[in-house]
Amino acid sequence: MGWKLKDLKGLSAPVKNKMCTVDEAVRQLKDKYAVDVETLTKIATDVLVKYLTEHKISLEDIFKKYNIKEIKEIVEDILKLAGQ
Repeated sequence: MGWKLKDLKGLSAPVKNKMCTVDEAVRQLKDKYAVDVETLTKIATDVLVKYLTEHKISLEDIFKKYNIKEIKEIVEDILKLAGQ
């Protein structure tokens, strides 16, 4: 006796979800902005982990935390890379 199953293709298809790691964000932004890699890593960690995942920090707190002229643009680029 064999099982005859319907084709369930598309029924439980994964949703397209754009993901971004801290390393990927730093790699893509390090040449665009005149900020050292260590600071970019901290910003990306704050945005991707503390803001998007853990909800422990607000964007305003991130803007205040870093004394960088282009902080808003950097955060916006990281959010774009993360699909937000």
